[in-house]
Amino acid sequence: MKIFTIASPGSRVVCRRGGIYVVKGDSKEKILIPPDIDCVVVASSRVSISSKAIRVAARRGIDFVFLDFNGMPIARLYPPYINKTVAVRVSQYMLFQGDYGRKLAKEIVYTKIVNQVELIRYLAKNYREPSLREVAYQIDSIATELRALDPKILDRDILMSFESRAAKAYWQTIASLLPDSLGFRGRDHESRDLFNMALNYGYGILYSVCERSLLFAGLDPYLGVLHTPKSGKPSLTLDFVEMFRAIAVDKPLVINVKKIKLAIQQDRLDTDSRKSVASIVLENLRQRYLYIKTSKREELSEIIKRDAWDLAYCIREGLEYRGARLVI
Repeated sequence: MKIFTIASPGSRVVCRRGGIYVVKGDSKEKILIPPDIDCVVVASSRVSISSKAIRVAARRGIDFVFLDFNGMPIARLYPPYINKTVAVRVSQYMLFQGDYGRKLAKEIVYTKIVNQVELIRYLAKNYREPSLREVAYQIDSIATELRALDPKILDRDILMSFESRAAKAYWQTIASLLPDSLGFRGRDHESRDLFNMALNYGYGILYSVCERSLLFAGLDPYLGVLHTPKSGKPSLTLDFVEMFRAIAVDKPLVINVKKIKLAIQQDRLDTDSRKSVASIVLENLRQRYLYIKTSKREELSEIIKRDAWDLAYCIREGLEYRGARLVI
């Protein structure tokens, strides 16, 4: 998946001679948005888009995603032909309330924990820190314990207890690797420390990529199995994202933390910080990882897209779904 980001305040998106361009502020310089782009992420509240640019983008299958200052998607413009597979959504509505939904929720949590283990092992090798291998073993044992449980006895509280146990060890380890100056003591999406805000922004970008993949696979992003259903809450997107957080966002931000100049302006990351986080996360989405299902190295954005289609296929056919396990 190819993504183009617009983060400069005052930018205008216009159409000229069939091409879609970004004009920055009062400048006459035009930057062409490549025609093979899948998605345009708008990361500033001061960006205007002409209706002609929207029409041309829609014909090309390009959608626009608008992020708030925390990086969370708050609006989306996409072509009107995505609901191509009614059968997928019918099966989704029928299956998610029963045993299938419980098994799927268990698989998502299990895959999330296993991918956290993969990142800790990678960091142990990267930092040449043997003690991290012990942490990876401890977290992996939690995943193994969860794997052995009968889905019929599982409910959301039990699943969340496994996720919480793994997260505690995982984030304590991440915190130990970061500079003290960042003030990071653990994952808290409401915290105002620099690294938590960077994570929030990176996750927002990941949400937009995952939601697009689910929509184009024919799934309803608002009916999930792990996050509680609520009007206006994209529960399935939030579920699906869990499997990719560690590799898609945590990894690039941790290993590049000394290269990122993070700063706060008006209780939020400033424009340059958001550009830096977006650049690092988007670059990582273009990196190739080993996708266990295919035993091939593929771009992470393509893995996300492929896995959404696999999830849709399993739901439509009532087949058991296996999560998106990755190897760095």
